[in-house]
Formats: sequence, C-alpha cells, structure tokens
Amino acid sequence: QNWKMAKCPTTFVSISKEDWVRRVDMERYPRVVCGSARGSVYVVDLEEGKVEGMAEAVHSVQVPEAKGLKSGDSDDDNAQRRRIARRVRGAKKAKQAMEKLYGKLDGGGVVAISIHKDVVASSGREGGVKLWKIGQSEDGVCALKSIGSIPDLKLTIVTSLKFDSGGLLWASGYDGTVRAYDVSTCLTSSKLPPSPKPLFRTDFTDSVLDMKLCEDIGCGVCATVDGTAALFSLRDGQFFMGIKLFEVAARSVLIVKDNDSEDKEYSVVCGGVDGTLHRIGLNIGAISGTVNEENPFDVTATTETVVKPKHTGPVMCLASPSNGMFLSGGQDGALRVWDCYNDCAANSNADSQHRPCKCLYALTGYKMWLGSACTDFNYLVSDGGENSIIVRDYSVLENNAEW
Repeated sequence: QNWKMAKCPTTFVSISKEDWVRRVDMERYPRVVCGSARGSVYVVDLEEGKVEGMAEAVHSVQVPEAKGLKSGDSDDDNAQRRRIARRVRGAKKAKQAMEKLYGKLDGGGVVAISIHKDVVASSGREGGVKLWKIGQSEDGVCALKSIGSIPDLKLTIVTSLKFDSGGLLWASGYDGTVRAYDVSTCLTSSKLPPSPKPLFRTDFTDSVLDMKLCEDIGCGVCATVDGTAALFSLRDGQFFMGIKLFEVAARSVLIVKDNDSEDKEYSVVCGGVDGTLHRIGLNIGAISGTVNEENPFDVTATTETVVKPKHTGPVMCLASPSNGMFLSGGQDGALRVWDCYNDCAANSNADSQHRPCKCLYALTGYKMWLGSACTDFNYLVSDGGENSIIVRDYSVLENNAEW
C-alpha cells in the first residue's frame, strides 16, 4: 500500500561536498555503491548516512582525447601510426557512445556500477571494467581495494554491469556484445583470475545501451541503438529473439513479473530516447517455466504496446519494486511508479495480448541527470540529487511498526 499511496519519507545522503552522484546500485539495504562525476567509486552506508570506503578518481571524467599525427611528425614507424589510429578511432567511438547514452545532458564520470556481496564492478569512459573488494584496512576501517580489471574488455565501452546470483558478471558493450565472466573466486579471495575469458559472448544487431537479467525465467534482455529489445538466454548467453519497438534508440529495459499469481506472467518494458515506453508480454512455457525461445513475445501485428503518458525526455532507467509494479526514470526529472494491471474483462473488445499499465504517481525533484534507480521493495535509491543519494523509505507503517 505504501508504494501505491506514495507513502515514502525521503532522505538525502551526501557522498561529498565536491563530487556528484552519477550511478547507484544496491543489492541489500543499507549498503549502496555509487559512481561519481569525478570518476570515483563510493561504498555508502545509508543507515548511518556515511561513506564507508572509496576509490578516488579511478575512471575518466570525460572521454580521453586521442591526438593523431601532426604535420611534420615522422610516419616511418608503421606500428606507431597504427596505434595512434586505433586510439583516435576508439576516442571517436567512445564519444559517440556517450552521446547515445546521455545526449546533451551528460554529467560525466562513471558509466556503470554493480555490487554482489562484497565485490563491486565499475566501468568508465576510458573503456573496460574494474573490480573492487570491500574489506577492512589494518586499523579496522572499511576499505575499497582494487582486485584488478578484465583485459578482454579493455577496448570496450561497457554500458551496463549486472551480477547474477551465481557470481557471474554480465557486461553489455557499445560494441554490440554481452559477455559473462566467472568472478566468483573474488568472493573468497582478493584476487581476480589472470586474464579471465568470457564464459559466454553473444553479438546483437547494434550497440547495447542497457541490460537486465531475470533468473526466474532464465532470460536476459538488452536495449539497442537500433530501437530493439533483444532477448538472450542465461543458460548459454546466446541471443534468440528481438523485437523492434522504436525508430530511435532503445535506452532502458526491464523484465517485470506482472502479478502475484502462481502463474508465470512476465513482460518486457522498454524505454526509448524519445521518452516513449513499451510493454510486451512474454510467452512462458507451462512446464519449463522459461521463455519460449522460438516464440517469446506475446504480441500480434495489431497489439498496442505503448504505455502512456510518455516521458518528455529519454527514459534513462527502469526497475521493479515488486510483482505487478515498475518504475521509470526520465531525463525530464521525474521517476514514475506504474501499476501493471491486466483487466481485459473491463473491455470485452480488448486485445488479449494488450498489457495495460497505470501511472500511479510521479516522484519529482530529481535533476535532469537522473540516470539510475534501484530498489529492494522497502527502499528506493537513486541518483539525481547532485552530491547526494536520494533514499525513499517505503517500509514505514503509519503506526511506526515494522514489517
């Protein structure tokens, strides 16, 4: 009821007087990790309202400049020329990625961040992924220690990072790939296996801007620059079907459970850079309980998939607090809470594939650089608050009792 009635006291947890929050992720309250505009990585205790540990300026603030050969420079060294050419091409590609991800409202800094137990993964504009271990220093203070990077991703702009429950790290890239790495050894030691290779790799039709996993139905989904929501298997990492939803780039994506029933009813929600949202039902096998890979989307040529009203800026993030609900965060500075309802009886002419949604309310006050939001049902955590993490507490009852 608190979610449906917008009963959520709000607090702001500052990370720094001179740095701004750009990306956040939370596995379990009260610990959250965030990436900043200055390229730093923070571990924050929301209950105590303090920074537990940080790695300062470990990612680029903006795409590093790469200069080509100047007139008069010697071009005798062909290997040098090739290295410079690669750096120039890489810088151009990285700038293009930032334009697709953030448009004209790019606040700089960390691109993606994720936490699993005491391991953190982060990516930046310089390319690649860095891994960190949350531990204690010699004097007993919480510390964030580097445990290495993934060489295989060194030249890739990684747009999204997600850990699954088994310790696999899934990374989506602007190069149009999704790769999965086994970093589970980092949970028991402070070392990354030397030069880890991807267990899975799949290529999509265009650059990937966002990615989500849904282990309950064995499926992941990507949002790509060509306007497609593309599904892939968590069993072998392979792409199996996509659906084109936009004439512009698909910016954010989510798999949401439609209701609390025992039946497995799921949908894909996808947001575009034009502010439009689409919701498409998934066909789940009654026996297998997983997505029907040969016919995954429960739509026809006439099914209405658009969710209204649209955002007035790109849909930057999507999350689900509970079954039958999802959140959409836009560059218009609003975080909307949606109710998934499927009452076809209310309209006898309704398309059985149509998955209507109702916007319950909009949470406002976010800055236009709102870029990420996460929730564990009781708490909604997001950036968009300048130098503070915004925390909305949905766990409080009117009589101040605990759940």
